[in-house]
Amino acid sequence: MALDDPDIAFAQEVQYDLFAQVQGGALLVTGKLRTPVTLCCSRCLKSFSWPVVVREFVVHQELGGADFVDLTENIREDIILELPQRALCREDCHGLCLSCGKNLNESACQCAPSRGDMCWHALDQIKLK
Repeated sequence: MALDDPDIAFAQEVQYDLFAQVQGGALLVTGKLRTPVTLCCSRCLKSFSWPVVVREFVVHQELGGADFVDLTENIREDIILELPQRALCREDCHGLCLSCGKNLNESACQCAPSRGDMCWHALDQIKLK
C-alpha cells in the first residue's frame, strides 16, 4: 500500500480478518484490518512505528455480475482514516529547538529561551499610523 506522502510508509502487508456474505444482489463484508505504519513525528521529525487497527471494517456493495469484487480502495480509505492527523512519537515529545534545530528529546540546547508565542511576531512588527 503506497501513499503520496513521504512521511508515511507501509513496510508490511495489511493483515485482515474478513467475513463476506451475499445478501440478495449485494455483498456484505465485515471484519478487522491491521498493519504497522512508519510515520514521521510532527514535532521532532523522527520516524516511529504506529499500529493501525480498523476494528469495524464494513462494505456493502451491489453485485454487478462480476466474478470478483475488489476491496482495495475500501481498505485503503479505512486505513487512511485511522492515521493520526498529527503524528507524535510520544505524547510528551518536546520537538525541535526553534533556533538551532536540535532535538529537545535527546538533550537541551544552549539557545536562549523563547519569549512566548512567536507565531504572531511578524504582525507585532507592523507599524500602523
